[in-house]
Amino acid sequence: MTDKSSEPSRSARFPWREGRPPHLPMGPGEVPRIVLLPGDPARVDLAANALEDFKIVGQTREFRFGVGFWDGEAVGVCSTGIGGPSTEIAVVELANIGMEIAIRVGGMGAINPTISLGELLVVRESLRGSGAAAYYASPRERVLADPSVVEALLLKAGEMQMLARCGVVATVDSYYAGQGRPYRAGGSWIDTTADWVARGADGLEMETETVLAVARRLGVAAGAVLGAHNSRPTDDWLESYSQTQLNVLRAGAAAGVHVLRQRDASRR
Repeated sequence: MTDKSSEPSRSARFPWREGRPPHLPMGPGEVPRIVLLPGDPARVDLAANALEDFKIVGQTREFRFGVGFWDGEAVGVCSTGIGGPSTEIAVVELANIGMEIAIRVGGMGAINPTISLGELLVVRESLRGSGAAAYYASPRERVLADPSVVEALLLKAGEMQMLARCGVVATVDSYYAGQGRPYRAGGSWIDTTADWVARGADGLEMETETVLAVARRLGVAAGAVLGAHNSRPTDDWLESYSQTQLNVLRAGAAAGVHVLRQRDASRR
């Protein structure tokens, strides 16, 4: 029986123990320099179809983590859960144990009528609608993806003949009312999508602003590639989007390795 009173006490201000974070299921030496960030823990397992020798390291709460290889380079995959608060935790803790390049890989609702279901959007900017990101970027500050990550995502998606474009998302903490959905079946609602279109958004989602804002504050190069899971202008829903999610994982891994090698070459 373990005497827990003999274990070292955590600091409430920074509650890590022996280099291990309080939320993620890994510690020092277990996080590659490149990490892909899907929202759904189930999509971490899908990475076994994109990466070589992929293995699950563990899961705590919504944070499921695994590691595989792309072109010989280690790539981590860590789920963030839904929304800004859990995403902030993931990015902060990953950055403190080795992550240098973070790429959100996920889905969005298209509000640009020219975007097809399954098409990929490489994010250059996230419009502000997330509470967690407000602690890392001032209200008037634009939240931009790292240009090297944007360039690499477009390059690699093109090389793999994926339908992709560069654009803007709005990150909104609320899935129903905040994204202009009714919150009772058949009920009335206020459609807010036109406001986001007028501000230049191509799609709506819930995590990218947080990834970009937190990563920039921590000196991590970050970007996002999102598959269109639905189209609000046409009211169409992509029922089976496993191929779309496989595409964002593959594009993210290839882009991450490309950026890593560029960075390493520039330091020589």
